[in-house]
Amino acid sequence: MNRTFARLLAVAALAGIAACTDVTSPANISSALLSEAQVTNDLAVSSAEVVANDIGEMIANEVFAGMPSARPSFDLFGSPPGVTVNRTRSCLDQNGQAQSQCDPLTTASIVFTLTMNGSFTRTASGPRGTDSMTVAVHRTRNTTVSGLLGTETSRTHDGLGTSTDTTHLVGIHENVTLERVVAEASVDSVQSVVFNLPRAANPFPVSGKIVRRVTGTVALTVNGQTANRAIDRVVTVTFPPDGQGNVTMTITAGGTTKTCQLNLVTRQVTGCQ
Repeated sequence: MNRTFARLLAVAALAGIAACTDVTSPANISSALLSEAQVTNDLAVSSAEVVANDIGEMIANEVFAGMPSARPSFDLFGSPPGVTVNRTRSCLDQNGQAQSQCDPLTTASIVFTLTMNGSFTRTASGPRGTDSMTVAVHRTRNTTVSGLLGTETSRTHDGLGTSTDTTHLVGIHENVTLERVVAEASVDSVQSVVFNLPRAANPFPVSGKIVRRVTGTVALTVNGQTANRAIDRVVTVTFPPDGQGNVTMTITAGGTTKTCQLNLVTRQVTGCQ
């Protein structure tokens, strides 16, 4: 038995993800390693990027509309380099009628549409360690910010969007190089996400949630062998976070729910129990 294969057998045994009879040849190694925990962890990492980016784009929408005190004291702002964002806005009065331009006194809500396309690479920290991550981004968003009429004390964001992202993760775990490709198609909803004002003192949402219904596949390659697994999950992030930006993320498949912690500033995911 060669050293690489022996090491892979040890990883599978330690993880408790397959019986010995499941890992009897190199062709079965990647299938054995593509556990429910691995799928959940990788989806948590890719969803963390989407959710944190959506928060940034809500702030970017406000800046685009010229809203006062829209930008927080530290940077949750916008999309990463390499991703092109195109956005439009439509201003509405208190009766829902379109205005030729936004007015600080009479505009009650603003509707935004945006598209995001491109790719970026960075280091991602997840529950099982650190990975090199490359993401191909294809997203649409149609959102509304309300609560603008009169003297503002808060702003509320609602909307829907779609994502067809592909996330490529490569990392060394238990001395084994794991290469995964997460291909997602999702419907993403922003549900009553509220920011208090002034923004500098209130950088994070104080209530609401972001919900993603994700379908697609995860492909894992080990030692030249590839296994594929279908994914169908609901990812929910519920606000508010704590003072450092840590917020709860749940990932539900069927009747089983895993809970992770997401930091909105660093986009690091921990836990997933």
